[in-house]
Amino acid sequence: MSLSDEEKQRLASLGRQLEEEDPRLAKSLSGNGLRFFGFTIGPGVLVALAGALLLFVGIAGNSLLLAMLGIIALCAGLMVSAADWFRTHRRHRH
Repeated sequence: MSLSDEEKQRLASLGRQLEEEDPRLAKSLSGNGLRFFGFTIGPGVLVALAGALLLFVGIAGNSLLLAMLGIIALCAGLMVSAADWFRTHRRHRH
């Protein structure tokens, strides 16, 4: 069952009101990332950590393939994380 256009507009206005009134609550309800000791760890950081682990295991096990996959995952995770950080901070600058 899909929402009507009027219901979609109401939900959008409620979302905007929530962001204006309590941005901290809106951010916690958005569900982006993993909460850890009060900090939000985004998917980019998780991919970068997995890449670093693959790189370490590849070097320790003398496996060029695992090391290369680790470097690729590490770089991809850092790029996603940096893009997310810039997107977040550019929005709050203005």
